[in-house]
Amino acid sequence: MRNIYLSAFLAIQLYLFCACSTEIEMPKLGCEQANLSVNQTVEKVKSVSGLVPKQYNYDDVIEGYVVSSDEGGNFFRTISFQTLGNEQYPAQGFSVAVDAANSYVDFCVGNRVYIKLKNQYTDLSYGALRIGSLYASNSGEPTIGRVSQNDYKNVLNASCVVVDENQLAQSLSIEEALNENKLNTLVDLKDVQFTEAAIGRHYFEESNAIGGATNWNLTDKTGNQIIFRTSSFANFAAGIVPDGSGKVRGVITKFGSDYQLVARFESDVRMEGKRSAPFFSEDFQSVKNNVNFNLPGWGNIVEKASKLWKSMVYGGNGYAEFNTTSTTAAENIAWLVSPKIDMESYKNAVLSFRSAQHDLKVDSPLNALEIYVSENFDGSNIKKAQWTKLTAKIATQSTPSRQFISSGAIDLSPYSGKINIAFKYIGSGKDKTLNGAFMIDDVKIYGEK
Repeated sequence: MRNIYLSAFLAIQLYLFCACSTEIEMPKLGCEQANLSVNQTVEKVKSVSGLVPKQYNYDDVIEGYVVSSDEGGNFFRTISFQTLGNEQYPAQGFSVAVDAANSYVDFCVGNRVYIKLKNQYTDLSYGALRIGSLYASNSGEPTIGRVSQNDYKNVLNASCVVVDENQLAQSLSIEEALNENKLNTLVDLKDVQFTEAAIGRHYFEESNAIGGATNWNLTDKTGNQIIFRTSSFANFAAGIVPDGSGKVRGVITKFGSDYQLVARFESDVRMEGKRSAPFFSEDFQSVKNNVNFNLPGWGNIVEKASKLWKSMVYGGNGYAEFNTTSTTAAENIAWLVSPKIDMESYKNAVLSFRSAQHDLKVDSPLNALEIYVSENFDGSNIKKAQWTKLTAKIATQSTPSRQFISSGAIDLSPYSGKINIAFKYIGSGKDKTLNGAFMIDDVKIYGEK
């Protein structure tokens, strides 16, 4: 009788151990170690996988550490794993779909798991390695589906080792996280905050749902953004998106060209710092669609030909755009110039903005966007002012159409007094091989008082 009670006690302790993240690396209580040897790497499996599902015919075993959890409801019938990376061999992520609920009980965060690959299928979905069973989609195309309830514990073999998830989480900037090599890995996004549109709203809102989940954006001082995605089934769906800044932990995923951060628990969001606010900001949300750009204080100045910058609204988002498609001039040069910006009270100032393109045929200096700063622009005469060219990341032909990217942090600390920031477009309307448009949004300057 005493042995029965002892076994029950150990079972309860094991459940509690797996239901929570661990503080130290240690074996599960009462665990029987799987007798498997790892003989293949995740990197190799990924290298032989492609867009079309492919059966794995070799008796190979890989290992991964659990980084997702369905305990909080934000993950559904899929488990994300990553390897235990180091400086020489960065962590590699992958996912396995399973036809089972409450998988966190058997496969808790940090648990080392052995995955038997023989007769499973693999593919690359938006760059991410998936492992599972073969499934026919609604269109009849083969895809990766869930491993059945009867089989998934034969494919996934939990070891007796559970590591502290802090050993797995990588501290990254948003820019560093926007990388296919980070898919299905656990990250801490540092120095981030939710965009203004999300503050005070619910993590999930039915009126703002796409595919059963709500997308809000996390951003940083350099204008980088990533989607923060919350399912309607998340147990924190009704929670309020916090103000402030800090770090957010979650698993990096991707849909199409959009990178997403998926948190496991509400506690993954830790906004413990003061919210960063730019001392100059323009999001262009007040502009009218498809008219010559005209905002108070801004200059829209033609240097060559006659075409001006336009204000546009697409998908509810306002921005500035220069498009050569409708012009026939051999050369167009037009400047979009900010209002005067007083730098006197700030130090270590940093400029950021976001740019995008659509219908850009080729990357060429004959169809280009350049960024300048001036300390002596009089408000009208471009040629009389002294302009210094700034180095920034600009959307290129390879950037997905209409997808805004961050300029990165542009140092303005050498400048004082009142300055103007200018976006100079140079392009040909006559040469149709140089057609295309550049778009500008979210111009911000941060500084310390």
